[in-house]
Amino acid sequence: MTMLNHPLLPAIIDWAREENAIRAVVVTGSLAREDGSTDAFSDLDAQIITTDTARYCQDASWLDALGEVWIRFPLDKSVSYRLVWFAGGSKVDFQFIHIDDIGAMIDGDQLSDEYLRGYHVALDKDGLYPQLPPSPRIFPQPSAPSPEQVHDCLNEFWFEALHVAQFIRRREFWVVKFRDWTMKTMLLQVLEWHTRATATAPTNTWLLGKRIHEWARAEDYAAISRIWSGWDDQAGLWDALMTHLELFAKLSRELCAALGYEHPLPAQADIMAYIRSLRADKFV
Repeated sequence: MTMLNHPLLPAIIDWAREENAIRAVVVTGSLAREDGSTDAFSDLDAQIITTDTARYCQDASWLDALGEVWIRFPLDKSVSYRLVWFAGGSKVDFQFIHIDDIGAMIDGDQLSDEYLRGYHVALDKDGLYPQLPPSPRIFPQPSAPSPEQVHDCLNEFWFEALHVAQFIRRREFWVVKFRDWTMKTMLLQVLEWHTRATATAPTNTWLLGKRIHEWARAEDYAAISRIWSGWDDQAGLWDALMTHLELFAKLSRELCAALGYEHPLPAQADIMAYIRSLRADKFV
C-alpha cells in the first residue's frame, strides 16, 4: 500500500494495528483524490473503521498515542467524529465508522459519495476493501434545490440586507459585519446552485467557497472581489452592499430561470429601492 504524505498517518496506522476494535483505516479527502490539490497545510481525513465507535468517542485518551494535542473539536461525546489540531500545526479529521456500514456498502455494491470522490486504504485487517470497486474519483452532483429551498435562501438574504443598510446608517459596524456574513453565506449558496444549474458539464463547487476563482464565472468572481469593505468607511460599506445586492439579484434571477421556478420574492425591487434611498440620504 502506498504511504500518503502526511506526518501523522504512520502513527495512526501503528496505533490502529494495536487496537483490536479497529479493523481498518481509510484516507479520504484531498490526500486520497490525488488531484494535485494538496499542499503543506492539507488536513488528513482518516476514517477509523471499528466494531466499537462509542469507545473512541466517549474517551479521548487514545489521542495520547498519536502526539501532542493542541485542541480538538467538538467536545460533545455523542458525535462520531473528532477534528484535532496536533502540535506543529497538523490537523486530522477522524471519522469513526462502524464496520457494519462498510459491510452494507459491500452488500449493496455501491460506493458512498465520499468514496466516489476518492479513498485510499491505509490498513485493512480483514480484507474488506478488495470487495469494493476502486474509486472513480468523481464528484457526485447534489440534487437541484427545491423551490422551498430557493425561497428560504432568498428570503434570508433580503431580510439581512435591510438590517445591514440600516446599521450602516446607525454606524453600528460590528452588527453590519455580523449581518453581512449571513448575506455572504446565502450568496455562496446561490452561487453554487447557479453554477451547477447553468453548467454544460458536471461541476464541483467544493465547500466553503474553496477554489471559487476556478468554478465561478469570471464576471461573478470580479463582482465578489468588490463586496468586501473596511470597518468604518461608510462610503465603502455602501458600495460593497450595493454590489452585493446587485450580484445576488442577478444570480437568483438566472437561477430561477434555469430551474423553471417563479422568483419567490415580489418585494425584492421595493427592498432595493428602499436601500438605495437610505444610501442617497446624506444623514449620518
